[in-house]
Amino acid sequence: MIIGTLAAIFTLAWFYNTAPKYGRKPLHWAMAGVMVYFIVATSWTVLVNPSIKDAAMHGRNMMLMYISKYAYIVIALACAVFFNFKIGPKNK
Repeated sequence: MIIGTLAAIFTLAWFYNTAPKYGRKPLHWAMAGVMVYFIVATSWTVLVNPSIKDAAMHGRNMMLMYISKYAYIVIALACAVFFNFKIGPKNK
């Protein structure tokens, strides 16, 4: 939970600092980045994570346990990076 919050704060700061490069308002671009992060993280947690957690509990697989705890952070950050690099420069 704390690592996910730190990742969201990192996303906020990163989007805020890259906004002037893309000609966007920093606060709006930072809010867009955090929204992308949280939408993807919440979607992953609700849609995908229960099946991974179920498989990890039945198989007692430690790797699946770690994946079920931390994969949403990696996936959400990857989507935020994609959003920043692909959507950011389009409207200069």
